[in-house]
Amino acid sequence: MFFFNSMHIIHLVAVIFWIGGLTFITTMIFPIIIKTEDPIAKVLLFRKIEHRFAKRARIYNLITGASGLIMVFYMGWQDTIFTGHGLSLLLMALIWVLWFVMLFGLEPLVIKKMLGRMLDKDSNVDIDAVFRRMNKMHWILLVISIIAVASGACFAHSSLFTAVH
Repeated sequence: MFFFNSMHIIHLVAVIFWIGGLTFITTMIFPIIIKTEDPIAKVLLFRKIEHRFAKRARIYNLITGASGLIMVFYMGWQDTIFTGHGLSLLLMALIWVLWFVMLFGLEPLVIKKMLGRMLDKDSNVDIDAVFRRMNKMHWILLVISIIAVASGACFAHSSLFTAVH
């Protein structure tokens, strides 16, 4: 039981750091960036913040995924993932995969290149429009992440969790 509880605590702390950081960026940083007048200053500010948080978010994502997977197999829940009782597990796994693709694929391959193009003086990128779209995307990701967190909390307090826990 000590092992499971340790994995559960590690999982929860990683999720708190990860989704807490996403919440801060979405609700505090993006409004500041959007209200910044100078388009180049917007890009530089976002790059500075994104560069620091993306590294941490990748680590939190890996810790969350590893600890979640360990708990699922340790408790034998893998057989319930595609059942009504395991919908919360499935939802959390799907959101984790989405974030994994975002953090390890889209962010380093697409976002970094896009930000570099925005700084190119010959570029005709509408920087304000890009940041408005990115803000909207962050809000969508934040909402579905909170739904996954709530789903996990419901699972942790469900009869399945307590029966096998």
